[in-house]
Amino acid sequence: MKSESIYIDRSKKIPVLKLNRPNKRNALNLEMWEAFISHLEYASKDESINVLVISGEDSNFSAGADIGEMKQVFLDQEIPSKIASVTRLAQKKLYEFCKPTIAMIRGSCVGGGCGIALCCDFRFGDETIKMGITPGNIGLVYSLADTKRLVQAVGISCAKDILFTGRLLESDECKETGLIDRVFPQNKLEENVFDYVDKISKTSTYSQHSNKKILNLISNGIYDDNEETREMFLRAFEGGDFKKGLDSFLKGKKPDFS
Repeated sequence: MKSESIYIDRSKKIPVLKLNRPNKRNALNLEMWEAFISHLEYASKDESINVLVISGEDSNFSAGADIGEMKQVFLDQEIPSKIASVTRLAQKKLYEFCKPTIAMIRGSCVGGGCGIALCCDFRFGDETIKMGITPGNIGLVYSLADTKRLVQAVGISCAKDILFTGRLLESDECKETGLIDRVFPQNKLEENVFDYVDKISKTSTYSQHSNKKILNLISNGIYDDNEETREMFLRAFEGGDFKKGLDSFLKGKKPDFS
């Protein structure tokens, strides 16, 4: 529902998980982070969602943390710990989400918003984007897990530039640095994201989910097969997707995994 701070928009052919506080440029408060976790759990089981697309309501992805909520830190010293714990859990669940994920970015994508985008498998944006990570502007520290994902996206030198200066990068520089994967004209972003979702959806979900697990292991420094990855490899030969794919290949056709 549109009244919720986070909701799944089903008004178009592809469901989209929307951050929904447009009057605050979709700034993230504790309630939203908690709702984000619940929506991820729901989306993981929703068979109508093959690829999880995340976007912001209206013209911004997210301006980051709700600074107004930060004022409560001075009234209750337990709040920073709670915010950190819930934020860390939400981003971990997104990073490890079983299905492919795409951040569809317009306008501001700052701080925690950029953190969400970096947890996604792909980051697609339009020419209006302004991305940055700005804890240095208010005397805070970016978490190690968030910083690791930033470094993996842009490299250590560029990560230092982004964190030390707190500046915002526009679309061309975001693409050059790797902060975003693809940039499209403003009126073509959604069309291109949905087309990409269609491409992914035509391939085997077993292959997608297994390959994502393996890629995440590699990004965490694991390069040798373990019992889980060997099992995933061998189980594929017994699965229906392999039988369907092989049969289609031998007949010179494209398999239908839908």
